[in-house]
Amino acid sequence: MRDLSALHPRLQRKIAQLQQLCKKNGLTIGIGECLRTVAEQDALYAQGRTKPGKIVTNAKGNTYSSQHQWGIAADFYRDDGKGAYHTQGGFFDKVGALAKSIGLGWGGDWKSPVDKPHLYLPDWGSTPALLKTTYKTPENFRKTWGNVPAFQTGRTYEASAPCYLRISAGAKSTNTVLYSTLSDTLKKKCKSSKGLAVLKKKKRFRLVKTKQVKENMWGQMKSGYWVPLYYHGKIRAVPVK
Repeated sequence: MRDLSALHPRLQRKIAQLQQLCKKNGLTIGIGECLRTVAEQDALYAQGRTKPGKIVTNAKGNTYSSQHQWGIAADFYRDDGKGAYHTQGGFFDKVGALAKSIGLGWGGDWKSPVDKPHLYLPDWGSTPALLKTTYKTPENFRKTWGNVPAFQTGRTYEASAPCYLRISAGAKSTNTVLYSTLSDTLKKKCKSSKGLAVLKKKKRFRLVKTKQVKENMWGQMKSGYWVPLYYHGKIRAVPVK
């Protein structure tokens, strides 16, 4: 379906940002395929198999193996009158580069199949594997959109899973903390994984500040380092009663 409002809220914002960026660079795009239901995915899967046409997907609807089914992907097309998928002038490569510059994933980087009109939120990787493991169904995933749990500063929390310490709120690898730089007190709460500091499961910390980054919530400890409190739909720290 071509309903932008059915997509993940952050993807909606990214697409609007991309359209403006493309316009500034003399590239006119339209948005085609957005959210895809099980029935729509099955109909697409039948193409080239039990129905006329070319095979365009290997994902059956009931496997939830298409990013479109999860609302995290959309396809764009050329909308300047030269043909929806006319590649003259490196059109799709240029749009793909602009999309990547604002944090979107691009199907043109895939090796098989190469899908240049495809854009997606890369938080969960280039396939829905992590989404399927975490949420089981797209319906469960949609329930989490914009629904980030609240965490109280000044309270003591306990890590419900091991997690890397970060210099600032966010998951970028450049934010990771070296174990060797920790104080002796903090080393007792952490272990080293390839030289990086990992807060051990069940270790406690005082929450002094919180910050939401995308759909994830990060918390700052008294030491100044940050840990994920809510990450990819999973609570990573629980309050100590």
